[in-house]
Amino acid sequence: MERKKIREKLGDFFIDIAKLVFGGVVLSIILDLEMNKLIVLSVGAISTAILAWLGFYLYNKK
Repeated sequence: MERKKIREKLGDFFIDIAKLVFGGVVLSIILDLEMNKLIVLSVGAISTAILAWLGFYLYNKK
């Protein structure tokens, strides 16, 4: 029972980090920072997808 709660909390943590990464990518594009937008979008999208998948995997693991 305790392990399930830990996995759920860890899953929530990774989902929150994915949301923060996504928000950071959107803000960097909106603010037009001195970065290559294609690289920022690529790295942001990949890392958001991986973190979200990991969060949902841990949250739903039985």
